[in-house]
Amino acid sequence: MRRLYETAWGVRYKQHRLRSGTYRVTAQEAQAAFAIPTRREYLDFVKLPERPILEELLSDLQPDDVFYDLGANLGVYSCFAASVVAPTVVAFEPHPANADKLAQNVALNDADVSIQRVALASSSGTARMQLAPGFDADVAGSAGHTLLTDYYDEASETIQVEKRRGDEFVANEDVQPPTVLKIDTEGSEIEVLEGFDSTLARPECRLVYCELHEDRLNSRGHSVADVYDLLESHGFSVEDRTIEGYQTFVRGEK
Repeated sequence: MRRLYETAWGVRYKQHRLRSGTYRVTAQEAQAAFAIPTRREYLDFVKLPERPILEELLSDLQPDDVFYDLGANLGVYSCFAASVVAPTVVAFEPHPANADKLAQNVALNDADVSIQRVALASSSGTARMQLAPGFDADVAGSAGHTLLTDYYDEASETIQVEKRRGDEFVANEDVQPPTVLKIDTEGSEIEVLEGFDSTLARPECRLVYCELHEDRLNSRGHSVADVYDLLESHGFSVEDRTIEGYQTFVRGEK
């Protein structure tokens, strides 16, 4: 049965590739188009398991918000957010191929998005990013690339990326501080939040959506409770937004 299911999706993907190189996604009342690099990404976009989070976030955004997309990947959140806020969306994606595909999707949607090819962390400098087994720097995709270089048991490549402390980025770059953050950084959520210590304390920083990777947090000596505590210490009221059978999310609001 599983083989038949996978074969059916494989046929749909081939038909999609013959028809067009892009796939249109609808969320709330907005639409965005995305160039699909692989069959895996095609399935991600068709099923869109994060749809409840994406749609809730879009309903929370206000036209004057400044939206930071941390771990932007191929640009789903950034492209949709750009249809709501004006004009500031800042997308952070350190993986080279993902950042290239992100730029392609931003252009495809004529979206006003500033792309930053850096990882945000608790300190500035350089870091090694571990790529998921079977991937390299030239292959785009949402495969769980992470700054946790000892995470994968299987042999996999690492690449050097630039990292920036969030507060330092806000202080030194010609962009506005965020009012809304979406964070999906594959296990380094605590480090990202610690790097935004001053920024999170700003009254205008009002909303955080964070995807949590509990096993990866645990591997660094952290926990989901630590994320709650950190956000609450900056004045956020935190609620669980876990998607059953998929992933843990939290929503923090002032």
